[in-house]
Amino acid sequence: MALLEVKHLQTYFFTDDGVAKSVDDVSYTVDRKETLGVVGESGCGKSVTALSIMRLIPEPPGKIVGGQIIFDGQDLLKLTEDEMRSIRGNKISMIFQEPMTSLNPVFTVGNQIEESILLHQKVSKAEAKVRAIEMLKKVGIPAPEQRYGEYPHQLSGGMRQRVMIAIALSCNPDVLIADEPTTALDVTVQAQILELIQSLQQQLGMAVILITHDLGVIAETADKVAVMYASHIVEYSQVEEIFYNPLHPYTVGLLGSIPKLNIESDRLMTIEGTVPPPTNFPKGCNFAPRCPWATAECRESEPPLVEREAGHFVACYHWNLVKVERPAGLVAVPA
Repeated sequence: MALLEVKHLQTYFFTDDGVAKSVDDVSYTVDRKETLGVVGESGCGKSVTALSIMRLIPEPPGKIVGGQIIFDGQDLLKLTEDEMRSIRGNKISMIFQEPMTSLNPVFTVGNQIEESILLHQKVSKAEAKVRAIEMLKKVGIPAPEQRYGEYPHQLSGGMRQRVMIAIALSCNPDVLIADEPTTALDVTVQAQILELIQSLQQQLGMAVILITHDLGVIAETADKVAVMYASHIVEYSQVEEIFYNPLHPYTVGLLGSIPKLNIESDRLMTIEGTVPPPTNFPKGCNFAPRCPWATAECRESEPPLVEREAGHFVACYHWNLVKVERPAGLVAVPA
């Protein structure tokens, strides 16, 4: 049985402009010690899905209107807030996109790591301090005893992100959700943060959900990939299948936008248009207005997510045409 299973999740926001269907019928599973990469453009519903798992959707205007989130055999959507509080940050932790807005500027980083430990673990304040310093050391922060007493503004962006990882991992969670953990960091620090998450995953044996728009990151870290577009998962398979054998036009477009050293042309493929607003999705397939393979059938009815090849799910009526007609030289080889 999967450690975490999201089944037909629906999360809507009820606004003055209408109902924003930010997550609509999303399903995926994550096993122990496995990394699931969730990829897609901004506005596709990746972060809202993660916040739904954590039960952090602001109500109102948001509401989880349907589906199940099964963690270790129990449905998180049926738990009380007190029961959920014992899981959130303890069994399931999350690293948020921007550490400067997630860390409290008036408390030291040590205090903020301690707070998580004291909330979920039956330890004394002295023991919590020792564990907080150990976590700072574990995430590679030099002089952890000194950094323990410093404030977020005294640390660099990379250091603050490491502190966020220390907070998220302070209670040895079973599942870590990393929402764009390398956003706004330089390339060298990005690589260090990703290596750190992978190293800690091996040490602690946790499952990881890695949310990103960077397919290079996915290639290096993920076991499975869920490609999201406009509130839906449009393709879902093992990472090698997604890179070597993409079956959805959107996945083809994402892969085509990656720079490749072995292609003579200096121009990248582009996906014309933008993600539609969740209050105004088109009839039929949400990707049809941007899709070169779209037909009248696509514009009239929404394609279901179907297993078209062994272990490879895709929501597209013309996946077989996509497989045959996609541009030469498209395949991106995982590092």
